[in-house]
Amino acid sequence: MTPPASVRHLVLVAGLSGAGKSSALKFLEDLGFSWVDNLPYRLLGGFLDHFPREGEVVTRVAIGIHFRDEAGVAEFLGGFRQLAERAERLDLVFLEADFDRLVSRYRETRRRHPLAHCHTVREAISLEAVRLADIRALADHIIDTSTMTVPELKDRLDLLFHEGVGSDLVIFIRSFGFKHGTNTDADMVLDGRFLVNPYYDPELRHRTGLDEAVVHYLEKDGEALIFLDRLQALFDYLIPRYRREKKRYFTVDIGCTGGCHRSVYLVERLAGRLTAQGFRVLIRHRDVFRKEGGQCS
Repeated sequence: MTPPASVRHLVLVAGLSGAGKSSALKFLEDLGFSWVDNLPYRLLGGFLDHFPREGEVVTRVAIGIHFRDEAGVAEFLGGFRQLAERAERLDLVFLEADFDRLVSRYRETRRRHPLAHCHTVREAISLEAVRLADIRALADHIIDTSTMTVPELKDRLDLLFHEGVGSDLVIFIRSFGFKHGTNTDADMVLDGRFLVNPYYDPELRHRTGLDEAVVHYLEKDGEALIFLDRLQALFDYLIPRYRREKKRYFTVDIGCTGGCHRSVYLVERLAGRLTAQGFRVLIRHRDVFRKEGGQCS
């Protein structure tokens, strides 16, 4: 028989080595979580027994999970359902980043990848990604830290786990350039490349979707406004249903070729419409300051 729930909220932090698990645990401590890192799975149950209820006071616990072999992954998968019964709420967070970024981080820190005993760093990262595929499939939240700054990771965790957020939905809308790669943590990806491109106007090439001249250019033929009307209708349908399912975070990526003009405009205008409706919206422009030859591309 599984023991009764001993904590109110348990967060398990897993993912690829070098993707930011240690930083995530420290941020969760700032949010009031007791935490431990690299605890063997077979000891988790005993660890949770040390957090009994005290009247109405219950505990929030975060645990960093590391997998060094396939047996550990199998053990975790086999006991995950039972572990979930030990908490009133369980969230599995999976952190990842693209391979080139992870290789670069290991080179910068000169740390050794835990699986690099007889492999190159890139081979070890690839092996770990394959090994953890089933863990990733279980995750409630997949966070790609490839282009994230440390404060941005902290903000993401704050939005997910700050006490009092409850079932309130946060909509995170992000512009990006397809030529610079897509993000892997988006719930929805929209493509604005069908709109007229300001890049081909020499007067607008060096500007961004934040400039009024670009806004006027994009709205001139009416297509951008029609697209925004359709998107708003889609969100009017989706958001109440996501709230009903107690989804707390909805990430929407809108892309164009370089991430400077059309996607930035669409993110700003869509966010403005949703904010005016009373929704909680956050904005990020991933590639707007990425220049080639001094110009947005």
